[in-house]
Amino acid sequence: MEITKAAVIGAGTMGSTIAVALVGRGFPVIMKDVDDATVQKGFATIDRLLKSRVDKGLPQQEADRQRALIKPATDFTDFGDVDLVIEAVPESIDMKRKVFEELEQNCHAEAIFATNTSSLSITQLGAFTSRPDKVVGLHFFNPAHLMKLVEVIPGLDTSPETIRTVIEFGQSLGKLAVRVEECASFLVNRLLGRYINEALYVLQEGEVSVEEIDKAACDYAMPIGPLALRDMNGADIGLAVARFNFQEYGERFLPAPVLETLVKRNLLGQKTLEGLYMYDKQTRKRIGTNPLLADILIKLGHLKDSDQVFDVERLFLPMINEAFLVLQEKICEVEDLDPALMAGLGMRRGPLAMATEIGLNNCLSKIEALHEIYGERFRPAPLLKRYVWANRKSVV
Repeated sequence: MEITKAAVIGAGTMGSTIAVALVGRGFPVIMKDVDDATVQKGFATIDRLLKSRVDKGLPQQEADRQRALIKPATDFTDFGDVDLVIEAVPESIDMKRKVFEELEQNCHAEAIFATNTSSLSITQLGAFTSRPDKVVGLHFFNPAHLMKLVEVIPGLDTSPETIRTVIEFGQSLGKLAVRVEECASFLVNRLLGRYINEALYVLQEGEVSVEEIDKAACDYAMPIGPLALRDMNGADIGLAVARFNFQEYGERFLPAPVLETLVKRNLLGQKTLEGLYMYDKQTRKRIGTNPLLADILIKLGHLKDSDQVFDVERLFLPMINEAFLVLQEKICEVEDLDPALMAGLGMRRGPLAMATEIGLNNCLSKIEALHEIYGERFRPAPLLKRYVWANRKSVV
């Protein structure tokens, strides 16, 4: 099946940036939301993004052509000839169920329903329709018009043709389209969650500052530190995802208590101008760490029960360990894992390359030592042990 016309449900940040990604490659798009005011907010975002591209050299005529490819909608009247619908509404199973039920009534029989969910079950969403073979996860990363990765996640009943069509569509957008088997938080966010949570535990031990943790991570491999990223995405959203992952995976995903405290005190990050950092009201740029944090950490008490000196590798060892668990579960192909993390997070090298650089035997030794101190967060992945026992020097 060839995709010639698409629709996006949801005109928020994700929906509007997905629309820009599509029209940039020539696809006509219907952008729908619940009312005209919300749709127009989406168009304001699109106009701002296109203006930025014009400022960087895109001809105004081309920007106008792309803008004209997007049609606003507040109902499903024009959905009859849409080949692909990308649902990008909030992470509410009830809201998504309603969307999928309405799509089934208004789209042609061969139309593919893709969801941009970052955590909900593709199989469950597919079961809301009579065409689960046509339902698939198509997870863009924010901002969708810039980030190079899309995760393509089949549900239990998604057909091979649907998977193939959506992977080819993702590639036609100039993205790295990686097939990821269904699991909680999929691939990139699953590994990211382990890394950010460990950074919060390190912070809570009280030996290293917010800035020191973020600088160490950036010097090592990342474009932005884990704590700055936590503030950027919002502590409330981070806690909801952390709790979900804990529910699905168990103790190694136990949310750091400091995150719970930040949410209770409404220190959510950029959106509240206070989080782990403080933010300027006008520019929303960071202006230093939050002075309330010292008192929060004292009240929580130090978690550290060893005299180990902070080593930046500790932030990444949980991610590396989780990568081996992902491979063990056959969530993705070995050769896709590092490219996906690099494209999705902007890492300069992926966790498998890090493991090779550190040495698989050294990784295992370090993880085992941390397991003795911190428990389940560092229980070594069985596949990592097998690689070491086999004297492997690298994963790929």
